[in-house]
Amino acid sequence: MELTVALAISILSAVISVSNFVLNRRDKAVQNTKENHQELIEYQLKELKDDYKNIAADIKDIKKMLDTYKETFRSIVKNAMDEHIKIYHQKER
Repeated sequence: MELTVALAISILSAVISVSNFVLNRRDKAVQNTKENHQELIEYQLKELKDDYKNIAADIKDIKKMLDTYKETFRSIVKNAMDEHIKIYHQKER
Protein backbone atom coordinates (compact mmCIF):
# COMPACT_ATOMS: atom_id res chain seq x y z
CA MET A 1 0.00 0.00 0.00
CA GLU A 2 2.80 2.38 0.88
CA LEU A 3 4.50 1.50 -2.38
CA THR A 4 1.37 2.37 -4.34
CA VAL A 5 1.01 5.73 -2.59
CA ALA A 6 4.70 6.52 -3.16
CA LEU A 7 4.41 5.48 -6.80
CA ALA A 8 1.28 7.65 -7.25
CA ILE A 9 3.01 10.63 -5.64
CA SER A 10 6.06 10.07 -7.86
CA ILE A 11 3.97 9.90 -11.01
CA LEU A 12 1.96 12.95 -9.95
CA SER A 13 5.13 14.98 -9.30
CA ALA A 14 6.56 13.92 -12.68
CA VAL A 15 3.35 14.99 -14.44
CA ILE A 16 3.38 18.33 -12.62
CA SER A 17 7.03 18.90 -13.53
CA VAL A 18 6.49 18.12 -17.21
CA SER A 19 3.33 20.23 -17.41
CA ASN A 20 5.11 23.13 -15.67
CA PHE A 21 7.99 22.88 -18.16
CA VAL A 22 5.63 22.80 -21.15
CA LEU A 23 3.59 25.78 -19.93
CA ASN A 24 6.72 27.86 -19.26
CA ARG A 25 8.09 27.12 -22.72
CA ARG A 26 4.74 28.03 -24.26
CA ASP A 27 4.72 31.41 -22.46
CA LYS A 28 8.26 32.12 -23.60
CA ALA A 29 7.39 31.16 -27.19
CA VAL A 30 4.37 33.49 -27.18
CA GLN A 31 6.50 36.33 -25.82
CA ASN A 32 9.20 35.78 -28.45
CA THR A 33 6.58 35.73 -31.18
CA LYS A 34 5.18 39.06 -30.01
CA GLU A 35 8.65 40.59 -29.96
CA ASN A 36 9.39 39.30 -33.45
CA HIS A 37 6.13 40.74 -34.77
CA GLN A 38 6.96 44.09 -33.19
CA GLU A 39 10.23 44.27 -35.12
CA LEU A 40 8.44 43.34 -38.33
CA ILE A 41 5.77 45.99 -37.77
CA GLU A 42 8.39 48.65 -37.06
CA TYR A 43 10.27 47.69 -40.24
CA GLN A 44 7.09 47.84 -42.32
CA LEU A 45 6.18 51.25 -40.88
CA LYS A 46 9.65 52.56 -41.72
CA GLU A 47 9.30 51.28 -45.28
CA LEU A 48 5.87 52.90 -45.61
CA LYS A 49 7.21 56.23 -44.36
CA ASP A 50 10.01 56.07 -46.91
CA ASP A 51 7.51 55.26 -49.65
CA TYR A 52 5.32 58.20 -48.63
CA LYS A 53 8.33 60.52 -48.71
CA ASN A 54 9.19 59.31 -52.21
CA ILE A 55 5.59 59.76 -53.34
CA ALA A 56 5.51 63.30 -51.93
CA ALA A 57 8.73 64.14 -53.78
CA ASP A 58 7.29 62.72 -57.00
CA ILE A 59 4.13 64.80 -56.58
CA LYS A 60 6.22 67.96 -56.12
CA ASP A 61 8.14 67.15 -59.30
CA ILE A 62 4.90 66.62 -61.20
CA LYS A 63 3.51 69.93 -59.95
CA LYS A 64 6.68 71.70 -61.10
CA MET A 65 6.38 70.08 -64.53
CA LEU A 66 2.73 71.07 -64.82
CA ASP A 67 3.54 74.67 -63.89
CA THR A 68 6.29 74.73 -66.51
CA TYR A 69 3.95 73.31 -69.14
CA LYS A 70 1.28 75.83 -68.17
CA GLU A 71 3.64 78.72 -68.88
CA THR A 72 4.85 77.06 -72.08
CA PHE A 73 1.30 76.52 -73.34
CA ARG A 74 0.37 80.09 -72.46
CA SER A 75 3.28 81.42 -74.49
CA ILE A 76 2.44 79.11 -77.42
CA VAL A 77 -1.21 80.18 -77.41
CA LYS A 78 -0.26 83.86 -77.07
CA ASN A 79 2.14 83.60 -80.02
CA ALA A 80 -0.44 81.77 -82.09
CA MET A 81 -3.13 84.35 -81.25
CA ASP A 82 -0.77 87.23 -82.12
CA GLU A 83 0.09 85.55 -85.43
CA HIS A 84 -3.60 84.92 -86.15
CA ILE A 85 -4.50 88.52 -85.41
CA LYS A 86 -1.61 89.77 -87.52
CA ILE A 87 -2.57 87.64 -90.53
CA TYR A 88 -6.38 87.53 -90.48
CA HIS A 89 -7.36 90.75 -88.76
CA GLN A 90 -5.14 93.30 -90.55
CA LYS A 91 -8.07 95.10 -92.08
CA GLU A 92 -9.71 95.77 -88.75
CA ARG A 93 -6.74 97.72 -87.36
